[in-house]
Amino acid sequence: MTLDFNADEPVVGLARQRELIRAVLDASSADETRWLEWKSQHDVSKPAGAFAVSKAILGFANRMPDVAEQWVGGHAYLLVGVDEEAIHGVLTHDVEKVDGWLRRYLGEFSRYQFTYVPVDTDEGKRHVMLVDVSPPRWGDPLHPLHKEYESYRPGTVFHRYAGKTEPARPAEIYALTDRARRATKRVNVDVTMTTGAVAVLAPTEGARRTITDFLREEMMGQVDAADEEKKAAASNPFGNFRSLQVLWRESRSPEEFRQEVDEYLSDLNLAMQHALAQAVSATGTPLTLTLTNPGEDNLTKVQVVLSLPDTVTAHVTADAEEEVDWPHQPAKYGEGTIPVLGVHQGVLGVQPSAYHLPSLHSPDIEQQDGRTLIRFAPVDLRPHETVDLDPITVYSSQEADFFLSEWRATATNVSSKVQRPLSIPAQRLELDLRDVLRSMFEIDDDAE
Repeated sequence: MTLDFNADEPVVGLARQRELIRAVLDASSADETRWLEWKSQHDVSKPAGAFAVSKAILGFANRMPDVAEQWVGGHAYLLVGVDEEAIHGVLTHDVEKVDGWLRRYLGEFSRYQFTYVPVDTDEGKRHVMLVDVSPPRWGDPLHPLHKEYESYRPGTVFHRYAGKTEPARPAEIYALTDRARRATKRVNVDVTMTTGAVAVLAPTEGARRTITDFLREEMMGQVDAADEEKKAAASNPFGNFRSLQVLWRESRSPEEFRQEVDEYLSDLNLAMQHALAQAVSATGTPLTLTLTNPGEDNLTKVQVVLSLPDTVTAHVTADAEEEVDWPHQPAKYGEGTIPVLGVHQGVLGVQPSAYHLPSLHSPDIEQQDGRTLIRFAPVDLRPHETVDLDPITVYSSQEADFFLSEWRATATNVSSKVQRPLSIPAQRLELDLRDVLRSMFEIDDDAE
């Protein structure tokens, strides 16, 4: 079996620590990775146990930053007291004693921490030792073994390969030497705004809520209407023969229909926001940033992250210009569907929103910690090269003359990051969501 664990984020908190331990129980020995190793049993108070744990820590510490960052935020984890067969548990010891036992082999390396995770088993509570090794950094030196153990001499450099920790080969020694050299190289880029503004327009949340509330009430009213019709048909022995519906009755329960309605209205709300972004993109001024490498070094995978107040909504301009994918309403409740045609959801059922694979080079936009974050796709920059980043459509209902943002940039082949403020002007747009929808659906004002 493969390791069933989400490795997108570091392992933080008791619940996630136990989740990782359970994942090991359902895995196989072949599932040990570049970021995870487990041992069935070891006592770190004994030389064999202290060496085994130290060897794993050193192997994780001697990884390349750009490789390590692919999993769990660059961290690495050693579990002692569990394997794919059972939770064996370990003896617990004071932190200071454990650090002393490990220091004999680790030397001054201290960028790790450990804890004992309590786990309930059929035999009672047991503790699994979890060692968290911090992400390696550009500029880190090689971390060698400091005390001899059996055939391993002091100075041995361990490296974590896929599923095993071994003495580093020449290629890894060269790479780790390069890692150490990069301490003197720091990312040096500049980000400027070529064009753009935050469009300021009237709030649309109320209008969207009015539309969705009206539609929800109208569609859920179909359930009551269907019940009344069913009662009327029951009192009339010939009532059921008014249509072919007698052969194909409504198969959805009221709760299932409600779920369909909720999903439809959620998709509709997103579609209305897409329509608004489309209008803002057409009438406003999308934000275009320019990324420049003023130095003499090649920069690899430079990523710019723009942080805006959470009152600002952002859309990738290219996506905003795509045709709005309006969802289809659920089939009317009580009318049923003909089985042969029921599979054609666009005709008689709910048609799911079309799924578009995101561009591999499209910026990623998310809300985090009270900010709107725009992560642009990484780019390689030659010395003195300048590139334009993807245009972004940004708008807000907050009145302001300008919006204070901040950009930061990192690269995978040099250390540190650049972080600077960026003031984006506001642009007032007289856009109303209802007018946008009227225009899209060619609805006359007299038709309301």
